[in-house]
Amino acid sequence: MKNTTLNIVLFSIVITCISCSKISENIQQDIVVNDTVYFDIPVLNSITSTTPISGIPFTLNLEEEVKSGLNKYTIDQIKSTKLRSMDMSLAFIGKDTLGKDSIDTKNNFGNLESVKFRIYTNGSFANLANTTITSSGTIGALALTPIIVPDSLRTSLINPTKTYEVIVKAKTVTTLPMRVRATSTYIITLAK
Repeated sequence: MKNTTLNIVLFSIVITCISCSKISENIQQDIVVNDTVYFDIPVLNSITSTTPISGIPFTLNLEEEVKSGLNKYTIDQIKSTKLRSMDMSLAFIGKDTLGKDSIDTKNNFGNLESVKFRIYTNGSFANLANTTITSSGTIGALALTPIIVPDSLRTSLINPTKTYEVIVKAKTVTTLPMRVRATSTYIITLAK
């Protein structure tokens, strides 16, 4: 009986030690990072062609975001990446008759038929997110649908020379440029 109890205790200690070493080897952490950029959609004179807005710089320094965590990861320890959301909003142009912030009723996202957001690295583009706008009302904010495959995003995000490109198609012409704020939210999985 004593030998059985002793064997059970020893077996439990061995299992505990093996489990603890596996836990310390497999530390994994998700971080959420945002990249907010500003750009202008120019006056859109055509409803038949698309208008690209190129060279929008990334503001996110992914390497610094990764290093700033408690576990001091490096960019080489990024296991996976995912675009969680991409939101666009127009800058307010003033106050309406009720004193609330307002956007231009003649130059807003309601004038657009579609928006496509892309990332440019190493001489090629990858589509990040897009949307089709069915309403022609006054629209000041859009939530784009992420379309990029998460595994293909990692290479683009760790590349030091990357820019965004936005492609818009108008359904009605505009008369003034539209100032846009776009925020991309990424989930980065880190593993040691």
